[in-house]
Amino acid sequence: MPAVIIGLAVWAILWAVGVAPLTAVVPAVVVGGVVAALLWLNAPQSALAALGARPLGRGEYPRLENLVEGLCTTHGFNRPSLHVVETPAINAASAGRRQLAAHLILTRGALMELDRLELEAVVARQLCEIRRGVAIETARASVARIPGIGALAVRLAGGAAGHDRVTDVDIEAVRLTSYPPALASALLKAEAAAGLKASGAAGHLWLVTPHGAGPAAGTRPSMAQRIDLLGEI
Repeated sequence: MPAVIIGLAVWAILWAVGVAPLTAVVPAVVVGGVVAALLWLNAPQSALAALGARPLGRGEYPRLENLVEGLCTTHGFNRPSLHVVETPAINAASAGRRQLAAHLILTRGALMELDRLELEAVVARQLCEIRRGVAIETARASVARIPGIGALAVRLAGGAAGHDRVTDVDIEAVRLTSYPPALASALLKAEAAAGLKASGAAGHLWLVTPHGAGPAAGTRPSMAQRIDLLGEI
């Protein structure tokens, strides 16, 4: 969408300076295509920047590494790179264009406050999210960061994952771990913990949507709805 907007802007400028409308189409399409390609290629790093994430060093948090390794080996997930956001908030996110080069992000609060079963449930959920594909959501975060037109482009393109996607991934994760109460407990802790000061551009990537997440977040089920559904499994 931002590539279309920029392409139209180029076309309008060329037309305004006297270039024939049909002639102006070619450079407008080329510029729009270049912008789209750059946004797509840079989307993962842009999303990580919007999340405020840094790479988690090998051996920095062995419990997380062991959980990820175990889940990937047992259930056939591709192993993502691990990142941390230095905040006491309890949350997690996933980003990436491809499953083979995806990123799993957890807050310091999640790493410190969740017990082993809760952390396993959260990690399993985010791995399920990655397996379903997070390329479009990652691209939304990249687009939303563009000054001036980012928020408009996201609104025109439509919201992020809604009720069905969020709850379907919740259910898929607890079927893997066979312990729904762990994810429900993690969600409760996340809701009760300190609020996450998050960029509006990346709010839709988080397990628990922060306040002021911006238009990219779309419409998601409430925490109570998600926890109630887990209680029925």
